[in-house]
Amino acid sequence: MEAEKNETDGGIRNRVEESGLVQIDLDMIRTIPCVELNFTKWLWEGVVVKEKEFRAHIAEIDVSEFEGVGVGLSCTEDAIVPDWVWMLLSSKLSCAEFVVVGGIASAEIEALRRAIEGLQVEEYRDKRIVVRGCANSGGVEALVQIQQKLQPIVKSLMFGEACSTVPVYKKSQLKK
Repeated sequence: MEAEKNETDGGIRNRVEESGLVQIDLDMIRTIPCVELNFTKWLWEGVVVKEKEFRAHIAEIDVSEFEGVGVGLSCTEDAIVPDWVWMLLSSKLSCAEFVVVGGIASAEIEALRRAIEGLQVEEYRDKRIVVRGCANSGGVEALVQIQQKLQPIVKSLMFGEACSTVPVYKKSQLKK
């Protein structure tokens, strides 16, 4: 936060607060915790799925660990993984909030996507919004999604930090 000393009374002024800017930190709106399930260790010699052995490993999964969390499935790129494997794992993890392919990074992006989708935006109506740039955990996809969600209702939309923003959108004032 940028503050400056008020010369007349010796107090500190918070210029960001006075500006009326509302800052949104994408890291703070993601509410679904995420975990990764890497099943490489269940493969024969680390590269091939043997169905009988693989199903045995899946049967041993304690699904209670995955209740209410987002799961990102992953496996080494060198493995030979039939498509049905991903479906089988997802089926076993049906207690999870969601299951995606791509490890923890993909799970966190999906959690953020869902948070943005469910965001109650009425509190941002006709406000000046800054989507914080330093917290860009969801990548450009999340930035586009939040822009599309907010633009129809905000007065202006910016990217960056309160002390240094890049204007993205400003509602035009129609003259009557």
